[in-house]
Amino acid sequence: MEETQNQSQGFSQGTSQTQDNGVSFPTVGEQNKGGGAKTLLIIGILALIGILGYVIYKSATSDGATPSLTEPTPYQNTAAPIQEPTPVPSVSPSASPSANVDKTKVKIQVQNGTGITGEAAYLQTLLKGLGYTNVTVGNSTTQDNTDTEVSFSSSVSSDVVNEITTKLNATYQTVKKTSSTSTSYDVIIVTGLRKGATAKPSATPTATP
Repeated sequence: MEETQNQSQGFSQGTSQTQDNGVSFPTVGEQNKGGGAKTLLIIGILALIGILGYVIYKSATSDGATPSLTEPTPYQNTAAPIQEPTPVPSVSPSASPSANVDKTKVKIQVQNGTGITGEAAYLQTLLKGLGYTNVTVGNSTTQDNTDTEVSFSSSVSSDVVNEITTKLNATYQTVKKTSSTSTSYDVIIVTGLRKGATAKPSATPTATP
């Protein structure tokens, strides 16, 4: 028992000597207490960094948010279309009867019905100017006509009838058109007074003694 006490005293003395030398050894409880504080400090710093990063990110995205890219709306012309004027087709003049009819084959007889010299020949010249070259002249049995009479056979085309009638109306005071039964001529004309002309005076009868 004395030996045990001596050992205890020796350990106490050794411990005291270690403390006197300035070297201290932390106990197990002191080590755990210091490590926990450091861990909490590190966690707090990391949490603070995370919060600061989140705040900075939100601030950046709210101030300079990246605009969304959208397709531009195509331009639509809503103005009413301009109506272009419809071209009017030009009307070509009607073709003369000579385009379809051989006027040289139309047989015409002109009779002077006024008694005025040269009236049949005058109309003959006008008809030749229209292309009718087959024209004969003569005198009518009547020499005091004021109206011009023209007759056409049924074989004469309407184009020829219209052309000759138009020429006569432009030349003579009055024109009367009838149908012809002649087989020798297609057209027979008995002249009357031209526009502006007067009838030839008849011969003065001899007084009866």
